[in-house]
Amino acid sequence: MSDEQRQLFDRIALQCPEVINLRSIALGFRDALKADRSTQLLQWIAKAKRCEFGPVVRFAYGLQKDISAVAAAVDTAWSTGQVEGQINRLKTIKRQMYGRAGFDLLRARVLPYSPAVTVAQGPAP
Repeated sequence: MSDEQRQLFDRIALQCPEVINLRSIALGFRDALKADRSTQLLQWIAKAKRCEFGPVVRFAYGLQKDISAVAAAVDTAWSTGQVEGQINRLKTIKRQMYGRAGFDLLRARVLPYSPAVTVAQGPAP
């Protein structure tokens, strides 16, 4: 944290001391995501469910609902970023075309262009 950020945080903490605990919880979440094992994340969720901040408690319960996917995101080096990017691109194109034509036009805009293959015919008899 820079000096300017530290001064701002200190001023905010004077007015609202709860922000110190909230910052601690947020930093704990960051550390749990950076860890190589999901056990630290599970510990953070258990701690967050007992904290005094309602939105953090709801967030922790939301993470726990899909804990297998969240744990896999922490445990593995795989990312769905490329797939998510392609889905976002497809949805953007679909939104731009709303109300126009149909699936054939969407397919033409999404898939790379490939000219129709013509079959060469031999000489006529």
